[in-house]
Order: sequence, then structure tokens, then C-alpha cells
Amino acid sequence: MTAAPTRPTGSDLGSDLGLDFGADLLAELFDALWIEDVAGFRGRAVLGPPLADGRRDYALALGAAHLRALVRPDGWRSGIRLAGPVRHESATGSDGLDAPGLLARILSALPDLSPSVTARTLDRLHGIVARAGLRETTAAELDSAAAIGSALAFERIAAWRDRPFHPFGLLRHGLSREEELAYGAEAGRYFPLAWCALARERCARSPSADPGGPATALLDGPQRAMLDAELDLRGLAASHVAMPLHPWQAAHALAEPFAGEMRSGALVPLDVLGPLCAATSSLRTVAFPSRPGLHLKLPLDVQTLGVRRLLSPQSLRNGGHGEALVRAGLARDPWLARHVRAADETVSWHFCEADGDVYAERGALLGGQIRRLPDEPGVPVPLASFAVAPLGGLPPAVRAVAGDAPDLPGLFAGIADLVLGTALRCVAQGFVPELHGQNALLVCSDGAPRRLVLRDHDTVRTAPAWLAESGLTVPPYLVTDRLRNSLLLARPEDLLAYAQTLAVDVALRAVAEAFATAGRGFGLREARDILASTCDRVLADTPMPARCRSFLSRILLDSEEAPFKQVLSPLLAVERAGTSMPSRLGSAPNPLFRGALR
Repeated sequence: MTAAPTRPTGSDLGSDLGLDFGADLLAELFDALWIEDVAGFRGRAVLGPPLADGRRDYALALGAAHLRALVRPDGWRSGIRLAGPVRHESATGSDGLDAPGLLARILSALPDLSPSVTARTLDRLHGIVARAGLRETTAAELDSAAAIGSALAFERIAAWRDRPFHPFGLLRHGLSREEELAYGAEAGRYFPLAWCALARERCARSPSADPGGPATALLDGPQRAMLDAELDLRGLAASHVAMPLHPWQAAHALAEPFAGEMRSGALVPLDVLGPLCAATSSLRTVAFPSRPGLHLKLPLDVQTLGVRRLLSPQSLRNGGHGEALVRAGLARDPWLARHVRAADETVSWHFCEADGDVYAERGALLGGQIRRLPDEPGVPVPLASFAVAPLGGLPPAVRAVAGDAPDLPGLFAGIADLVLGTALRCVAQGFVPELHGQNALLVCSDGAPRRLVLRDHDTVRTAPAWLAESGLTVPPYLVTDRLRNSLLLARPEDLLAYAQTLAVDVALRAVAEAFATAGRGFGLREARDILASTCDRVLADTPMPARCRSFLSRILLDSEEAPFKQVLSPLLAVERAGTSMPSRLGSAPNPLFRGALR
């Protein structure tokens, strides 16, 4: 068995998963700068000869000064990873750099970068650092709660890192410290939904949604009686639909956009509150302690990862088309039909402009989508939960599922089988769900993952040519920019790239890193061997044309370079936050390249 790679500790760097938040953030930033080669961070760097312990000196000239650091072999892919403190050295002295300090030095070396983007980027990274205390105060309680094994505790633990390897993954721009405690998943606090009454002619709904609105699905008998009583008292029962609101959205994001509707009585804030809910690993989606398997996705106009977390009619409609495609694809493959389920997200409502414009912003500010998870034996665990250990050591989700002495190679192989089996069998049909660690749920029982549940279907990506060959219908997605859209992809290579980056290089890599740092003898090389052999087996077992199998094998296993989803460069290229996440695919050494694994 391959030994776990040596991790820097203590004054050198800290762990990768939460014991030293500042060191973790610095390491993730260094890694992103290296892979994306921002400001020549990789291309202009000079690496010294290996030291006795394998570490090397890193140096990058910045004007008349240098950045210096100790680095080591990456372990996941060909390249290097931070292994010690980062310093800025000049003729006048040497200063240690934290993550904001390093980013400031690098951004200053980008002369074409807008001053406003520089200021915004640094301000937000400082904000992440300033809220590190929130994580420290919840770490022990969260570790214990997740080890017990409730579904909501697993959602909370999945939010701990949010997007792994993304230095801005924990950004919650727009929430104060108190609001982040009240509404963030990590703290696990319950809060009541707010409600408003929306004129029926301004409330659009999906075909399967109740014309009376979401109240029937969300409220018990006494709560519904209270809501109906207020609607009757205000004379709104026949003319309006009761709509739930995230309390932050009700307080901060409705008064100005809907001032006209409030004056006319088309939109009326209500006094009734409830039921109690709590954030899932997705900040804008809430779960209900008394209703397992029921979620509500709501607009929440705060920014994470450079995107406003709204709920547009366009996204709701695309999600319906994506879910229909997923269900059709699952039914066509016996393995998928046995092992994969899709959450039901077909029920939604939203504010409708008088002219029916689905692209107008106000439709994205007021609405809701009901999600029902399939009724499966076992507890659904977000894939991301297996990658989080707030106190270090073995991830609490692993302890909850497989006990205190788990077979980590066997557990990782089981996870890989479900995730890669789903990804490659879907790609072979011409589509791929977004298999990152929050959208993929593993239903676990008897110490192992048994089924995969897919949720959040609004980004089911497709290669129309391959869909046609499989006999599947191309979804009628609403796309505003056909040149830049990522839902209808011209090349199968682009479709596979999303599966590689999200499933392999984000979700499964994060689990592999967590297992490797647990101190149980499991290493990244072993994880990569398992993933490569799983790819081989899935490709051999899945019915598909020979040319398709050869194509997938060549790109997945025989190419030295693999697609890599950039995280920093797209954020630096955007002046204003939108409702779509800034994204760009680059390339990086392929961790599953056979030549490197032999």
C-alpha cells in the first residue's frame, strides 16, 4: 500500500482540511496561481534542486524583488505544491506573506487588470480571512454532529469547504458576520421562512406545480390555517398566491425592485412566518427538520464564486429539460437504472413580468423550486462530505458510514465506481450531469455507498451529436449566447472535459486528498490507480460503439494533459457579478495518465 504523502505541518504550513485556515487558503491560492500560470507564476518561476526531503526552492522575480517559497512534488499530478511559508524578498528585507499578501503581489504584476477588479478581489479575500473565526467556533460541534450521521449534518459538513481547491470558495459577499451565522449551513441554525402574497396574474408556474402555490407542499395543517387566515383577513385569498421567501431576501432584495407592485397591491408582504428550515450545502436551498427529503430552492441575492445566487425563470426551465434528459438516459442503461436516481425538481413558481420576459431580472428575485429526494433506504450523503475533516484526521462522514476503522481503499473504490460509472455511462449517451461534490449524493448503508442521487439539474450538459446517435432528444434549452453557452456543446471532447474536471479533478480528488491526510496509510498514488482502473472497467463494461470507447480511453487515460477548470482567471476577467458562474477550461497534467502511473 502506498504511504500517504508527507504534509507540511505546524509553522511550515498546516493541514489541507481545516486545522489551520490561513495556511489552507494560502496553499489553495498558490496551487491555483501555479496551474493557471497567473502573471507567469509557473512559466517564469525558477525551481532549485531537490533537497534531502524532496522539497525545492521556488523563486519568482517581481520587479526588483522576489517571491520565495519551499515546494514539493504535487502527488496528484505532475507539478509542485506549496510546502512552506511564502516570502517577499527585496534589498530592504524579507516579509512573510499570507494569502491576501501573495495575491496582492501577483495582481500588481498584471498591468492590464482593472483597478476596480484588483480592489474587489483583494477585498473579498480579506473578507474570507476575517471570518475564519466562524469556522473555528463550529468545527468541534460540526465534527460531532456529522459523525452521528443525520442528513442535515452531512449537508453542513459539505458546506465546510464549499468548492474544494477554490481560494474564493468560502466567499459569501453580501452577508454580514451575524447573517452568515444565522443563514449559513456550517452553523446549522434554524430560521423561519418569510411569506408574501403575489397577484395570480404575476405568478408563473411549471406544468406540474399546484396553481395554489407552494403552501400545500411546505406547511402542515396549523401553519396552513394561519396563512389562510391572514390572506382572508387582507382580502387576498382569491386574487393572490402565497410565496415563500428566504428571510434575508425579504429584508434586503425586494423593496426597491418591486416598489411598484407593492404600491399597487400586486405584491404584499405577509406577517406569517414558518416553517423552520436550515441551509443545505447550497446556501440558497433549505431543508426542513420535520420533512426529510424535502428541499426548497430560493433566490438569495448574495454572491458566491463570483455569481449572484438568484433563481431565474430561464434556469428553472432549463432544469426541467435537463431532468427529463437525465431520466431518459438513466432508463436506457441497466446499470444506471439500478444505481442512480434523480431528485424531482419539476415543481416551481416565479414572478412573471407583464410581457412574459423570462430573461428579466425581477423574475429571478422572487420564486421557488420544490425538490423531493427519492425515497431510498439509507442516509443521503453529499459526496463533498467525504472530503471534509474539520478537526483533521478521518472525515466524520467516513466514520458515520464505515466506522472508526474503515477500509479506505475499498470505500474510495466504491465511491469511484458510482461517480465514474455514472459520469462515463452518461457521457457515452451524450450528456453529463454536474457531478461536483454538492450535487451528487451517495446513499449509504451497511458501511458502503449503494446508490447515487443527482440533484440540481439546471446544468446538465450535452453533446447534441452524441445524443442523436443514442436516440435521445436534444433539450430545448433557453440559451442567450450560443457561442459561450456550456449546455449545448459542439464537441464530445468538451462534454468529457466537464466530467473530468468536476467529477475527477474536483470531487474525487478532494475525497482522495482527505483520505490521504487521515493518517491511515492511504495515498494519492493509490487513489489515482483506483480511478484509472475504474475508468478501464467502466469503459469495458458499458455498451457503446468501439470508436466511442477508444475516444474516451484516449482522452481519459492516454493523454498527458487533461482539461482543468480554472478558478482565478475567470474571476479576474469579470467586471460585474452575474447569474452565471465565471468559468474557463484550461489544461493541466492528467492525474490518470497511464504513462505517469506505470
